Amino acid sequence: MAQKLPTLDLHGFKKDEVFDAVDRFIMKNNGRDRVKIMPGKGEGIVRAELLRYLKLGGYPWSYEEMPNGQKNMGSVIVHL
Repeated sequence: MAQKLPTLDLHGFKKDEVFDAVDRFIMKNNGRDRVKIMPGKGEGIVRAELLRYLKLGGYPWSYEEMPNGQKNMGSVIVHL
């Protein structure tokens, strides 16, 4: 059985709230292999800000893969 990843749901967040929320979440989960962050799909503003944070921090990431093999653009797996 797959281990459930710690998850941060960013639905409803504004662009200027993303950096602090993601930073707190990643620091809280320091020592884990991976975490899941859900920016949602929407207009892509929150997702773009999340990906900018991950790039600046040097965190490798990938979109979560759905059971049908498609990538879920609303869910990001971050490799810590």
